[in-house]
Amino acid sequence: MHNFIETLGEELVWEGRKIRLKKLKLKIRGSETFHEIVDFGESVSILPFKDDKTVILEKQFRGPIRGWLLEIPAGRIRRGEEIKEAANRELREETGYVAGQFDYLGSFILTPGYSNEKIHLLVARELKYVGRELEEHEAIEVVEMPYRELLNMILCGKISDAKTVLAVLIYEMRKILVCEG
Repeated sequence: MHNFIETLGEELVWEGRKIRLKKLKLKIRGSETFHEIVDFGESVSILPFKDDKTVILEKQFRGPIRGWLLEIPAGRIRRGEEIKEAANRELREETGYVAGQFDYLGSFILTPGYSNEKIHLLVARELKYVGRELEEHEAIEVVEMPYRELLNMILCGKISDAKTVLAVLIYEMRKILVCEG
Protein backbone atom coordinates (compact mmCIF):
# COMPACT_ATOMS: atom_id res chain seq x y z
CA MET A 1 0.00 0.00 0.00
CA HIS A 2 2.81 2.45 0.87
CA ASN A 3 5.35 1.14 -1.62
CA PHE A 4 5.58 4.60 -3.25
CA ILE A 5 7.83 5.76 -0.37
CA GLU A 6 11.48 4.71 -0.23
CA THR A 7 13.90 5.73 2.53
CA LEU A 8 17.24 6.77 1.05
CA GLY A 9 19.08 7.66 4.22
CA GLU A 10 19.35 9.96 7.20
CA GLU A 11 21.70 12.82 7.99
CA LEU A 12 22.41 14.43 11.36
CA VAL A 13 22.23 18.19 10.79
CA TRP A 14 22.68 19.48 14.35
CA GLU A 15 22.85 18.15 17.92
CA GLY A 16 22.04 20.11 21.07
CA ARG A 17 21.41 19.45 24.76
CA LYS A 18 17.82 18.24 24.30
CA ILE A 19 17.28 17.60 20.62
CA ARG A 20 18.88 16.54 17.39
CA LEU A 21 17.85 17.85 13.98
CA LYS A 22 17.90 15.21 11.29
CA LYS A 23 17.23 15.18 7.57
CA LEU A 24 15.37 12.07 6.43
CA LYS A 25 16.08 11.54 2.72
CA LEU A 26 13.18 9.95 0.84
CA LYS A 27 11.93 9.07 -2.59
CA ILE A 28 8.19 9.68 -2.83
CA ARG A 29 6.37 8.70 -6.02
CA GLY A 30 9.75 8.62 -7.80
CA SER A 31 10.98 12.07 -6.71
CA GLU A 32 13.79 12.62 -4.19
CA THR A 33 12.90 14.85 -1.25
CA PHE A 34 13.52 15.10 2.49
CA HIS A 35 11.73 15.62 5.78
CA GLU A 36 13.26 17.63 8.63
CA ILE A 37 12.91 15.80 11.94
CA VAL A 38 13.36 17.07 15.47
CA ASP A 39 14.64 13.93 17.22
CA PHE A 40 13.50 14.15 20.83
CA GLY A 41 12.57 10.63 21.94
CA GLU A 42 10.14 9.83 24.74
CA SER A 43 8.86 11.91 27.63
CA VAL A 44 6.43 11.74 30.53
CA SER A 45 3.81 14.18 31.74
CA ILE A 46 2.09 13.87 35.06
CA LEU A 47 -1.31 15.08 36.33
CA PRO A 48 -0.58 15.11 40.10
CA PHE A 49 -3.42 15.12 42.64
CA LYS A 50 -2.45 16.33 46.12
CA ASP A 51 -5.88 15.16 47.26
CA ASP A 52 -9.16 14.40 45.49
CA LYS A 53 -9.86 18.08 44.82
CA THR A 54 -6.40 19.69 44.46
CA VAL A 55 -3.80 19.41 41.69
CA ILE A 56 -0.18 20.49 41.55
CA LEU A 57 0.68 22.47 38.42
CA GLU A 58 3.65 24.53 37.41
CA LYS A 59 4.05 27.90 35.80
CA GLN A 60 7.10 27.43 33.60
CA PHE A 61 9.03 29.79 31.36
CA ARG A 62 9.15 28.30 27.86
CA GLY A 63 11.85 29.79 25.66
CA PRO A 64 10.32 28.85 22.28
CA ILE A 65 7.24 31.00 23.03
CA ARG A 66 9.23 33.50 25.13
CA GLY A 67 6.64 33.31 27.87
CA TRP A 68 5.16 31.44 30.80
CA LEU A 69 2.75 28.48 30.57
CA LEU A 70 0.60 26.92 33.25
CA GLU A 71 1.07 23.18 32.75
CA ILE A 72 1.43 19.79 34.35
CA PRO A 73 4.97 18.57 35.16
CA ALA A 74 6.81 16.84 32.33
CA GLY A 75 10.22 15.79 31.14
CA ARG A 76 12.31 13.43 29.08
CA ILE A 77 12.72 9.75 29.83
CA ARG A 78 16.40 8.95 30.28
CA ARG A 79 18.03 5.96 28.61
CA GLY A 80 17.24 2.80 30.59
CA GLU A 81 14.60 4.52 32.73
CA GLU A 82 11.11 3.07 33.16
CA ILE A 83 8.11 5.33 32.53
CA LYS A 84 6.96 5.51 36.16
CA GLU A 85 10.54 5.99 37.37
CA ALA A 86 10.95 8.93 34.99
CA ALA A 87 7.58 10.33 36.07
CA ASN A 88 8.55 10.26 39.75
CA ARG A 89 11.96 11.81 39.01
CA GLU A 90 10.45 14.66 36.98
CA LEU A 91 7.71 15.22 39.56
CA ARG A 92 10.33 15.45 42.33
CA GLU A 93 12.73 17.67 40.37
CA GLU A 94 10.08 20.16 39.27
CA THR A 95 7.56 20.20 42.14
CA GLY A 96 9.30 18.55 45.09
CA TYR A 97 6.70 15.77 45.33
CA VAL A 98 6.99 12.01 44.81
CA ALA A 99 3.99 9.80 44.13
CA GLY A 100 3.00 6.55 45.81
CA GLN A 101 0.63 5.63 42.98
CA PHE A 102 0.55 6.19 39.21
CA ASP A 103 -2.25 5.48 36.75
CA TYR A 104 -1.26 5.30 33.09
CA LEU A 105 -3.46 7.32 30.72
CA GLY A 106 -1.73 6.42 27.44
CA SER A 107 0.95 7.56 25.03
CA PHE A 108 0.66 10.08 22.21
CA ILE A 109 2.71 11.60 19.39
CA LEU A 110 2.48 15.35 19.89
CA THR A 111 3.67 16.85 16.60
CA PRO A 112 4.35 14.14 13.99
CA GLY A 113 4.75 16.73 11.25
CA TYR A 114 8.26 17.53 12.48
CA SER A 115 9.06 15.64 15.70
CA ASN A 116 9.22 12.04 16.88
CA GLU A 117 8.42 12.91 20.52
CA LYS A 118 6.22 10.31 22.16
CA ILE A 119 4.72 11.43 25.46
CA HIS A 120 3.35 9.14 28.16
CA LEU A 121 0.59 10.65 30.31
CA LEU A 122 0.07 9.57 33.91
CA VAL A 123 -2.02 10.53 36.92
CA ALA A 124 -0.11 10.68 40.21
CA ARG A 125 -1.63 10.23 43.67
CA GLU A 126 -0.47 9.70 47.26
CA LEU A 127 1.95 12.63 46.97
CA LYS A 128 4.66 13.24 49.54
CA TYR A 129 6.77 16.40 49.61
CA VAL A 130 10.53 15.68 49.61
CA GLY A 131 12.04 18.89 48.13
CA ARG A 132 12.70 20.22 44.63
CA GLU A 133 15.81 19.69 42.49
CA LEU A 134 15.40 22.03 39.50
CA GLU A 135 17.84 21.74 36.64
CA GLU A 136 19.92 24.87 35.93
CA HIS A 137 17.93 25.78 32.79
CA GLU A 138 14.48 25.50 34.41
CA ALA A 139 12.39 28.44 35.63
CA ILE A 140 9.36 26.94 37.39
CA GLU A 141 6.87 28.15 39.99
CA VAL A 142 4.75 25.45 41.69
CA VAL A 143 1.02 26.20 41.70
CA GLU A 144 -1.63 24.37 43.75
CA MET A 145 -5.18 24.79 42.57
CA PRO A 146 -8.58 23.17 42.82
CA TYR A 147 -9.02 20.60 40.06
CA ARG A 148 -12.38 22.15 39.18
CA GLU A 149 -10.61 25.47 38.54
CA LEU A 150 -8.20 23.71 36.15
CA LEU A 151 -11.18 22.20 34.31
CA ASN A 152 -12.77 25.64 34.01
CA MET A 153 -9.52 27.21 32.76
CA ILE A 154 -9.26 24.54 30.05
CA LEU A 155 -12.90 24.97 29.05
CA CYS A 156 -12.47 28.76 28.85
CA GLY A 157 -9.31 28.51 26.73
CA LYS A 158 -6.95 29.78 29.43
CA ILE A 159 -4.65 26.72 29.28
CA SER A 160 -2.80 26.49 25.97
CA ASP A 161 -0.42 23.65 26.84
CA ALA A 162 -1.52 20.65 24.77
CA LYS A 163 -0.22 17.90 27.08
CA THR A 164 -2.10 19.42 30.02
CA VAL A 165 -5.35 19.67 28.08
CA LEU A 166 -4.93 16.14 26.71
CA ALA A 167 -4.16 14.59 30.12
CA VAL A 168 -7.22 16.21 31.71
CA LEU A 169 -9.43 15.26 28.75
CA ILE A 170 -8.38 11.59 28.88
CA TYR A 171 -8.71 11.56 32.69
CA GLU A 172 -12.25 12.97 32.46
CA MET A 173 -13.25 10.64 29.60
CA ARG A 174 -12.23 7.60 31.64
CA LYS A 175 -14.76 8.64 34.27
CA ILE A 176 -17.63 8.21 31.81
CA LEU A 177 -16.41 5.76 29.14
CA VAL A 178 -14.71 2.40 29.07
CA CYS A 179 -12.21 1.54 26.33
CA GLU A 180 -13.89 -1.06 24.12
CA GLY A 181 -10.96 -1.91 21.90
